[in-house]
Amino acid sequence: MKIHTLFTFIFITMFTASSSASNIIITKSFTGGWYDPDKSGQGFLIEIIKSNDQKKALSTWFTFDTNGNQYWLTGVGEIENQSIHFEMVLAEGGKFGNLHNSAEVTRTLWGSVDFTFTDCNHGTVSWSPVIGGFSSGSMPVVRNTVINNLNCTGGLFDELADTLKEADVITPLQSTGLDADASGKTKYEQRTDRIDYAVEIEDLPVGTYQLFVGDVMQANIQVKTTAGGRTEGEVEFRDPVEPGKLRLDFNPQNQVIDIVQNNLVYLTTEHSSGGGLNTGGNSSPDAPPFGDSETQVYFTNTAIYPAAQAKAKLKQRADRVDFQVELEDVPLGFYDFNINGDIQGVIQITQTPTGPEGELEFRNPVEAGKQLLNFNPLGAVLTITQGADILFTVNFPVTPAANTGNDDCDPGPSNEDCSDDGGNNGSGTGTQNIEIEVDFTNTGMDADASGSVDYEVRSDRIDFKVEVEDLEQGNYQLVVGGQTITTFTVTSNATELEFRDPVEPGKLDLNFEPLYQLIEIKNNGSVYLSALLQ
Repeated sequence: MKIHTLFTFIFITMFTASSSASNIIITKSFTGGWYDPDKSGQGFLIEIIKSNDQKKALSTWFTFDTNGNQYWLTGVGEIENQSIHFEMVLAEGGKFGNLHNSAEVTRTLWGSVDFTFTDCNHGTVSWSPVIGGFSSGSMPVVRNTVINNLNCTGGLFDELADTLKEADVITPLQSTGLDADASGKTKYEQRTDRIDYAVEIEDLPVGTYQLFVGDVMQANIQVKTTAGGRTEGEVEFRDPVEPGKLRLDFNPQNQVIDIVQNNLVYLTTEHSSGGGLNTGGNSSPDAPPFGDSETQVYFTNTAIYPAAQAKAKLKQRADRVDFQVELEDVPLGFYDFNINGDIQGVIQITQTPTGPEGELEFRNPVEAGKQLLNFNPLGAVLTITQGADILFTVNFPVTPAANTGNDDCDPGPSNEDCSDDGGNNGSGTGTQNIEIEVDFTNTGMDADASGSVDYEVRSDRIDFKVEVEDLEQGNYQLVVGGQTITTFTVTSNATELEFRDPVEPGKLDLNFEPLYQLIEIKNNGSVYLSALLQ
């Protein structure tokens, strides 16, 4: 069980409650002139600089000494949260122009100056001299100059804007076991004009939860009951900030995200593989190699939602690899996509004009709108789960299939016509020859019943045959991957169904994908025979 230390939790909660409205990131946009309007004629020039690969600040204080003589102090400062601490130096002994000799210049520590900013345009400066004749003090300051075409937000976008590339990262939140049904995700979106970050949680008890990012509490999330009877909560951040969202004044990249209540962690990203930033051009050595193939499989439905279906598709090209998972006709909500038991992404099911649908898209190299493909599905066990329930499963082929020449052909249960793809309608196996024969398993509804399924792929056709024997007379349904394909009548000891693509007289049209699917023979909802074709 994961627990935050009580001291840290209480301290951060109290601090955040009092200061979260004014949290800012000191960025390059704080460069400019700062002064107290009531003391015009003196002020500070601040530059946000890089020194030894660290972000620091350079300040020049143009002011007067106690006798009214012009007086300049300079210092390089350390940035921490909303403050900058400077050790200011007085330089003396120099001369104008060509008369200047740097060897004659002396540099004396004058004292310390501290800036604390409340936003992009306001702050307070305090000073503590070590040279005699000066007294400590403080004053408010406001900005009086800005860098041309540089807009200050005080948030993460301002910090990263110069190097920003478009990216989308969805990271699953996994249950720690305190509430096995709980789930959620974080979504990080980088665009050239903004950064959005959202955290969504569901199926937790109604109440208030804390969002911790790298052990710092950043917000409260209210979990409420929806009209559909489920419980959900969400918090949204943005920089530049906009109404209805919080300012993104922290960097969630490569941080552990925890959802906490009463000092107990309910959801976490600690063991998730999706927390890193995927920017345009990034690639992964863990993805399948580039190539020329298309492999599509349909998941086996475990019958928790009998009418639902899911599929996965892998495309290998000379310059990229794409992998896509689609899920439809399940209740609205979040579902985990897993490779060999490890969560690789979260599928959000939303209502569309054609019904509840959701998908995940991965790519290597990554591009905007997709996640980095940093895993290899070939030969892996793919599952879609919700909480402890396994809804779909499939063993992805070890060997990728040859490219049929049509990137968009997707027959499967949608019955799309792919007849121009070299006669390989929906197999996802290109021109590879395949022969598979699997015997049915008798479920006990009819002890004498038996049968088999045969699947053959050739360069010019695909055949799928179902044979049943010794079933009681009556009407039965052939169900493939949870989808009823046809109804047939048993009147003799042996019955045979033959499908082919391209279809020919005397056979049925093979307009679905039987490979890697659960094949069932049903009567009145009861399963008499079953086989997994793989």
